[in-house]
Amino acid sequence: MNLIGYPDRAVQAEQLAQLVAGELQAAIQAKAKATAAFAGGTTPVLFFKALAKQALDWSKVAFTLTDERQVEPSNERSNARLLQTNLLNSLEPAASFQALYQLGQTESDLAKLAHTLQQAFLPLDSVVLGMGNDGHFASLFPQAPNLESGLDPNSAAVLLEVQTPDLPEARISLSLAALLQAQHVHLLITGVDKQQLLEQVQANLAARQPRQWPIEALLQQAGDKLTVHYAP
Repeated sequence: MNLIGYPDRAVQAEQLAQLVAGELQAAIQAKAKATAAFAGGTTPVLFFKALAKQALDWSKVAFTLTDERQVEPSNERSNARLLQTNLLNSLEPAASFQALYQLGQTESDLAKLAHTLQQAFLPLDSVVLGMGNDGHFASLFPQAPNLESGLDPNSAAVLLEVQTPDLPEARISLSLAALLQAQHVHLLITGVDKQQLLEQVQANLAARQPRQWPIEALLQQAGDKLTVHYAP
């Protein structure tokens, strides 16, 4: 794991945007296309807006999400809406986007989507994840019944449905195995609470203690592929 600290969130967003844009540009030069998956929530909004200002041939970039809530695309809790509003709508030429959820989506539809992602997106060139105060990333929550499957680095699963009693809606999430295929993985965190959690996670891993938080699996498996970006 690599750790980069920033003086504030604006600088964090700008420098991460430049870094990710460089990764996407390198992928375009190497294979004439690039793929990326980003988290939702409030933390990455500044990053999305900074990335939208980067000079890139966006027509050669395909975006998807690391996870999604099973809500209508117009719902304010939709990660697709968040990405569309703060990034995709500003790109010229337009980039392509693959949603993870559509109303009425069935198990068969999810399997087809996983196949599409496997064929057209994986391995991803750039991934930007967030982390919750409970140590979850993507939608791999500590209380998820299928968490072990989602965190299995050798799993063949690309996507999984996550549903727990305390979540207002079910989620769709990329598996850790799919995320680990990426060329570059970034973890975007802000605030003292998450800094302290990250330190606890690192201490737990160093002491070889039983896993307490899902994020431990990411840190343990991603190695130097993972860069953590922290701002107060």
